[in-house]
Amino acid sequence: MNNRVLFGMIAVSVVMIFVAVATDVFWIGRAAGAFPPSIDIPARIYSAFGLPDLVLSFFLYAGAAGLLKRKSWGVYASMAGLGMWLFDSLLVLGITGTDRIDIVGPSLLFSLFAIGFLFLYSEVYISES
Repeated sequence: MNNRVLFGMIAVSVVMIFVAVATDVFWIGRAAGAFPPSIDIPARIYSAFGLPDLVLSFFLYAGAAGLLKRKSWGVYASMAGLGMWLFDSLLVLGITGTDRIDIVGPSLLFSLFAIGFLFLYSEVYISES
């Protein structure tokens, strides 16, 4: 039994945790009135992002925990969270065009990389545990 954790899985998990924390801080702060809207769209549409983003953060937390514990459910939760993150990034890119490419670009690249990495290495990683 090999108990080593792949560095890539740790890196993906850490980034997922940071994104989930940042998402939660943003939406909680937004609800408290600490952050003004960051995208120039109607308030009703802007507010519609809140609940899906909190669900996204739940999947990112659960997925990161599962990956670090080497559980198969961690891969599924991670894939769901990363898929939501990819969709969210594409939605923001569609709304803003290239105005927010400095934020959206790295998010798109990482989510695509992480999905590919998990797809390639998760079977071996989880079966070793």
